[in-house]
Amino acid sequence: MPTTQKQAGVVKVKQYVTDVKGHKKTAILDMKELERVQELLEDLADLKAIEDRVCEKEESYEAYSRRGKMLDASQI
Repeated sequence: MPTTQKQAGVVKVKQYVTDVKGHKKTAILDMKELERVQELLEDLADLKAIEDRVCEKEESYEAYSRRGKMLDASQI
């Protein structure tokens, strides 16, 4: 019995718009598919932010909070 597996990361295009030579120029997506792609892009941005911060020095919340309060006081 064959099974099908949903491919993650593949965009399901409803229709393509082509030029006179037949080259694909535009892709038309269903709104649900567009929302899915937007969520994937947000996830990717989150992963990039995490990756960028991996090498940052760890800091306790208390130290972070004290530092923030000192910055706020110096701006007055």
